[in-house]
Amino acid sequence: MTPLGRRPVRRRRPARPGPAIVVLLAVAALATACGPGKTAGTAASTPQSPWVAGVGGSITVGIDQAPTGCNPNSATGDTWADQLVLEPVLPSSFVVSPGDAATYDSAVIEQAEVVDTTPQTVVYTLNPKAVWSDGVPITASDFVYAWQEQRGTATATTGASALDVATTEGYRQIKSVVGSHDGRTVTVVFDQPFADWKMLFNDLLPAHVMEKAGWDPMCTGIDPAVDLSGGPFEVGQVVPGHEVVLVRNPRWWGQAPYLERITVRTASGPAQLTHWLLDGTVQVIEPGSFGRSFLQQMTEGPSIDSSDTVSTTFLQLEYSTTSALTGDLDVREALSHAIDRQALVDDVVGWANTSIVPSASHLYSQVQTTYPGPKTPSVQLEGQPGTTTTTAPLPPTPSRPFPLTADPDEVARLLVAAGFVHNPAGTWLLPNGKPMVVRLGVDDADRWASAAATVVVHQLAAVDIPVTRVTAPDAQSAGQELAAGAVDAALLPFDATPYPTEAIAWYTPLLGAPGVGGSEDWSDLSDPALDSVLTQASENLNPIDAATLYSQADAMLWQQMVALPLFAEPVAVAWSTSIAGVGPNPSGPGLLWYPQTWSIKVPPNSPDTVPAT
Repeated sequence: MTPLGRRPVRRRRPARPGPAIVVLLAVAALATACGPGKTAGTAASTPQSPWVAGVGGSITVGIDQAPTGCNPNSATGDTWADQLVLEPVLPSSFVVSPGDAATYDSAVIEQAEVVDTTPQTVVYTLNPKAVWSDGVPITASDFVYAWQEQRGTATATTGASALDVATTEGYRQIKSVVGSHDGRTVTVVFDQPFADWKMLFNDLLPAHVMEKAGWDPMCTGIDPAVDLSGGPFEVGQVVPGHEVVLVRNPRWWGQAPYLERITVRTASGPAQLTHWLLDGTVQVIEPGSFGRSFLQQMTEGPSIDSSDTVSTTFLQLEYSTTSALTGDLDVREALSHAIDRQALVDDVVGWANTSIVPSASHLYSQVQTTYPGPKTPSVQLEGQPGTTTTTAPLPPTPSRPFPLTADPDEVARLLVAAGFVHNPAGTWLLPNGKPMVVRLGVDDADRWASAAATVVVHQLAAVDIPVTRVTAPDAQSAGQELAAGAVDAALLPFDATPYPTEAIAWYTPLLGAPGVGGSEDWSDLSDPALDSVLTQASENLNPIDAATLYSQADAMLWQQMVALPLFAEPVAVAWSTSIAGVGPNPSGPGLLWYPQTWSIKVPPNSPDTVPAT
């Protein structure tokens, strides 16, 4: 399943499979789309169709966000919609497979390996057939340009720091990028070791175009003059804010797509997407969020296949460590003990996916193999229907490092320890005698954050803590409100990837001030001990040792209660039963992660039938 649509933090890497999994995934996708019945998690069933996958034709995809820029590696262009649309267009060195594993894309590179560790040296051997859609070869110059513009220092092309980047992490550790063998070999030497080097040089852009257009061109959407293709599709017609037409790239050297064209159309929201799918305006939809009615309509539609699952995006209640209120650790812990996370999960996301459990990590989503401990079972409050009841918080375990249910007595104890007074009127007074009020920022573009806010406000009110809700148009804005001290806490989604180095951006000032160079340290946390552990982990090339360090860092984050992890967010996609080959990917904005397998079903005796694999 594809991931959720608001990507507030480190970019999710879209996925295109490596050579070893292409055939298996294509066959699995075709089986899912063509076979009888709905996908897992759906209710209705679809009769067996005698039709088969065909070659040619066009499919229209509906999403509810429009691309906002033409460089997905810039801060302004780093959006879910931009990456989704450009996934089959821009080439990447390594991509994230549906199993949340990084694998190199053989269409771009033939080999990539660490050839030395003192200093760390990575050599990429580029596919000699790789070429941009204007005929210019994809070479080391494109890698050099990507490094120069994203390292956060003076560049050869601008003469100044290119601060408008999605992240400088990894690029800032590189000492040199050198091409050889007519640019088909790229040698990257690091100043400091960087374990997550596979996250680099993705969504490559043509250097020969960007050097003239500039790193962050003045474009409000996808631009075919800038976004030259190094993938199976190229950008055709663009109607800004409304649709982007992708057509077969005639210079593509890999597996040819079955479809001639994919049109990505922007809707106003899930309701319009549902209407479009039901009336045939579009054949595939992915909403950024959805409600109960959406799931019901998709699962009951007689000519619709759908899938809902758990994404790698997880929601947290993040606290300001510099606020006059939440700068006190006792207060942060008190607010956290007021939150019944199990009830929150049951109310906000349990109806969408019953496998979602309260989060146990600041670094990983519950669907990742690196997630600590087993998935915790549902724990019901006393008096609620269910198989398990409890009258007291369960003791912490590796898979449950903080109580799942609220503890009003602990809330009161911690607030009293912080100097607060519970007056006879039933309200809490600050040490200075003023009433206690929590300012809560909310990413209003994320339905799950917005819904969780309603429950959080109610749960805090239950322990006499009033809340002022402050909405923001997106996660970036909500994070900036937190960093600026305009709110004391914020509900923010975080996008986990196979690269835990992203925690440096989330919880340290090492990349710079919040919002600069990819830094998303919205809590303004500055802890030298944590910085040291995360730096050591990012430099440790032994994944087992690095995992131990990341576990240590997560424990430190729980101790400081910088954020209270809540739950992984559900996602959904639906498509017409007349379509074959749709292969959703839970590890990135990957609806178009491998569109070569997409096709329109045709009669078995049609001359346009896809050849048997």
